[in-house]
Amino acid sequence: MNIKEKITETAEKVYDLARDGKYDVKVNLFSKKKSKNQAKGIQVVSSRDTAHTKKWRAKNR
Repeated sequence: MNIKEKITETAEKVYDLARDGKYDVKVNLFSKKKSKNQAKGIQVVSSRDTAHTKKWRAKNR
């Protein structure tokens, strides 16, 4: 498997995760800041409702 196929496969997997709505995908490849501490790349974080969001949604149904 060459590099192009790996990149395509990874992009498709990240797209599927973002489309389902269960995960928040943050992509930060190019930053405008020169800071070394700033993380670059792709972050996949599970999106969980907070207590406030659950209460707000229940109230507005």
